[in-house]
Amino acid sequence: MIRICKLLPACTLISAALLALAPAAQADRIVTIDGRQIVATKARKEGDGYRLTFPDGVILLKDSSMIKAVEVEGDMSEYEPKGDKEREFLEKGFVLYRGKWMSKRAYQDELNRESEASKERAAEAALYSEWGTALEGESKYFLIRTNTSPELLEYYGNLLDTYYKMMNKAIGIKPTPTMRGVKLQVNIYKSREEFTKLTGMSPGVAGFFMPMGPNSHLNFYHDYAEPSSSEWVGLHECTHLLTYLIDQQFKPQIWINEAMADFYGSATIIHGKRGKLEIEPGKLQTDRVLTVQQAIKDDEAIGLQELFKLEKSGFQAFQYAHAWSFVYFLNNGNDGKYKKGFSKFFKELYTLKGVESDNVPGWGTGGMNKVVKPEDIRDFLLKKIKVQDVKALEAEWLDFIAKVAIDAPEARLKRGLRSTMKGDYDAAVKDLTAAIDAGVMDPRAFAARARANANGRNSSKSIADIEAAIELDPLNAEYRYDFSHYLLGATVSRFFRVSSKDQFDDNEALDQARAQAGLAVSLDPENRFFIEWKKLLEE
Repeated sequence: MIRICKLLPACTLISAALLALAPAAQADRIVTIDGRQIVATKARKEGDGYRLTFPDGVILLKDSSMIKAVEVEGDMSEYEPKGDKEREFLEKGFVLYRGKWMSKRAYQDELNRESEASKERAAEAALYSEWGTALEGESKYFLIRTNTSPELLEYYGNLLDTYYKMMNKAIGIKPTPTMRGVKLQVNIYKSREEFTKLTGMSPGVAGFFMPMGPNSHLNFYHDYAEPSSSEWVGLHECTHLLTYLIDQQFKPQIWINEAMADFYGSATIIHGKRGKLEIEPGKLQTDRVLTVQQAIKDDEAIGLQELFKLEKSGFQAFQYAHAWSFVYFLNNGNDGKYKKGFSKFFKELYTLKGVESDNVPGWGTGGMNKVVKPEDIRDFLLKKIKVQDVKALEAEWLDFIAKVAIDAPEARLKRGLRSTMKGDYDAAVKDLTAAIDAGVMDPRAFAARARANANGRNSSKSIADIEAAIELDPLNAEYRYDFSHYLLGATVSRFFRVSSKDQFDDNEALDQARAQAGLAVSLDPENRFFIEWKKLLEE
């Protein structure tokens, strides 16, 4: 259970945009296969699909594959009764609402109650959605601050506590005396734009751990469109936090530090009953495999002797892939031959005894880091996994990775999505194009390529791609929001902020952008970015 320390009371001053969240009379409700609930002015069958009418436009669904149920509510003039009982209700003037028949007076009372509740939720959200008045909570192991929602504060607190317990079993987290009992700060921002602006990080950074003794803090943002990427970033950075607790001075080599964060952070999260979570680390990263397989084919793979000596300054996506793949091999290769020894290596790494180290300026206690020579770390690893011939181990590793079966187009999609998230737009376009040309029809491929082109200042290429994404997923609010930007030649990186619609002189494009922005709000009425963007275009 997460204890929320600060939850501000509802405010009486509510913006007009937020009041729009209140349920409207005579509206229909659509329940999608993935559980979303969308309120439309009218939802009616049309051919094999549906015509959904909203205040700002119409969405046509070619088929009903995305729809679990459509509930016609309030306006029963076009409702076709299902049997004599419903016909009797209609004759009495009853209406159908949320699956129940009720009198019009009871229906209006229910709408009024829901409207008041919605106003309170909107007012509360308006208060904690700004970082200065963000929610604060305390889990068993962490202090958490976020301006997302109470539900996400609870979820991430549970996730990180579960991760702490799992890692404690794996490596034994025994904090140093100065860190014993200290709950480190975790900051979770509601958007990438805000995360970048308030932390001062470069656009390619999705999260980071800042080691500062008892004031250390972990930072990342919640991606509403791809929440799994936020989970991965959060767990990756939490790995750095947990190993830091063991020894604040020890500075591990970059290859093992990042590879283990990648290995453990790439986890399958199992949602059990009553919010209980289980984390299974070590999920295969097909995009990392693809990178190393291509390097092997081109005779450009990084050898072990080079990997062991890599410095942070030259550690990029290519190096990440090799480091992760080596750790993945040590945990899975040769029928698990090296797994037990490698686990011992990692468990003892942060309390290494009998090995000389140098003290260099850094983040540790007293501003110093304890650095062990790369060759000593190498020798310690080889001792634990009982290997003497590094060249033979290297050949075994690369042979293992070369034989891992992957769906190459899907791997290129995943790598393209990762590159888009990291801000490497040229690499993203190349991979996403290859995936699409190979037949991948995932709407994320088109939406990500649209965003990569837009942020690479090629917004003219983005229109066709975002339209393709919308055709594949017409009820995706994020895609509508992006589309409204591209229509005006704007980027959607969340690092770009339009200050006035007056900078756009194409009235036809502006009208189309307003319509798409309005549809985005109708499809996701609690997203403040969508509300603010729509309001800006209407001023």
